[in-house]
Amino acid sequence: MSTTIAAIVLAAGRSTRMGQHKLLLPLGGRPLVSYAVEAASASEADPVVVVLGYQATEVAQALPSGRYTTRVNYDFASGMASSLRLGVETLSSLGGGTSPIIGAAVLLADQPLISANMINRILIAARAEPDAIIAAAYKGQRGTPVYFPRQLWRELLQVGGDEGGRSVIARHEDLLRLEPFDDPTMSLDVDRMEDYLQLKANWDHGDGSRG
Repeated sequence: MSTTIAAIVLAAGRSTRMGQHKLLLPLGGRPLVSYAVEAASASEADPVVVVLGYQATEVAQALPSGRYTTRVNYDFASGMASSLRLGVETLSSLGGGTSPIIGAAVLLADQPLISANMINRILIAARAEPDAIIAAAYKGQRGTPVYFPRQLWRELLQVGGDEGGRSVIARHEDLLRLEPFDDPTMSLDVDRMEDYLQLKANWDHGDGSRG
């Protein structure tokens, strides 16, 4: 029986350090949020769940067309963990089907340089070790996307606050495998206005390609 690996794109945060919604900022003539969602939709992940929250209607309107399902986290103010839980709950409700879901890759919507190829490399590593935790690593530093096998989903449903599964990884470091990526800029997430301005400057000068 064939199996699938899902993807959860977390796009619910409030952008409290930016003064405005970072996911709606323009980049290359498109909203910033469109890139990570497009990458997940174009990857081999199936199904893809995009979790919205803050200004959910506006963010939904900014999403590209693609192969994904959206869910709205009305408890987004409590932190990232509530969005992760909603994504896992959504996948869990889908049941086994003809192609059971063996795990899920978790992505952040504020990482516009993440590409479908990068996601697929995580999925390939996960298929080779489906019971492992597979995390992207940039110059040896763990980052996202992160694949969690299905047997750890119950623990993901217990996380709280603003973590994205760090405590689960900490409890299972023996299961952690790093998938190395050479270019550390791929890991850039837009947390501050300075991050956005630097990203936009690089993009406008032709350095916005994704690997």
